[in-house]
Amino acid sequence: MCALASLKAINTVIVDDEPVAIERLQNELQAFPQINITGTASDGQSAIALIDSTCPDLVFLDIQMPEIGGFDVVNQITHRPLVVFVTAYDEYAVAAFEKNSLDYLLKPVASERLALTIQRTIDRKNEQTDVFSKIQELIKGEEKKAHITTIPVKSGHRIVLIQVSDICFFEAKDKYVYLHTHDDEKLLDNSLSYLEDRLPPEFIRIHRSYIINKHKILEIQKYFKGGFIFILNNKDKTRIKSAASFSEAIKTRLLLL
Repeated sequence: MCALASLKAINTVIVDDEPVAIERLQNELQAFPQINITGTASDGQSAIALIDSTCPDLVFLDIQMPEIGGFDVVNQITHRPLVVFVTAYDEYAVAAFEKNSLDYLLKPVASERLALTIQRTIDRKNEQTDVFSKIQELIKGEEKKAHITTIPVKSGHRIVLIQVSDICFFEAKDKYVYLHTHDDEKLLDNSLSYLEDRLPPEFIRIHRSYIINKHKILEIQKYFKGGFIFILNNKDKTRIKSAASFSEAIKTRLLLL
């Protein structure tokens, strides 16, 4: 295991699967001369290799990444840097971080919050073992809340399992809920609220009647009163208007300015 370098210069790694998020954080960190960015990684496997080979003092670590997420990275690295979790807004994740006194940043990162987080991180550099214990406890709690990967759909006397990754969006209409894949529509027995609590983080509530898969978004257009029109990449190129009450959450989740 690498020894912790002097914090006069804080060797720092940024891990995020969205290049624009890495670029924005790099730009924000230029205001802090003690921060020396030594590398970036855009996926969990690369992050593990980079952290263990370069032994940074500090890692800004995105939680929600495909295949190997931020918590998995923490579980697998042998080097123990200071860790600041970065996440799109999630009230449950934020509550868990605060309960465990862990440092976190919300996307898009605010300059004032970043300054506070860096100062807190430096002040806590001598508590490294305790911090990792808290992270491990948090991870255990998150593992108990595993997201669903399939959804059962009745088809006559059969039940078909639809892969969540194949779903473009969910729609509530006429007291029923439907899931839409690339070229099909299925009736569900579940409410949108029930699904929202159990779907993986790539699904975003944009309206009381719609939850969409951000990986299926083809284009986003600005709309009236701060709303958006989402054009999806299904067969019909479905257009869905967001509700104004969801605008701030949408901007945060999708890094929209």
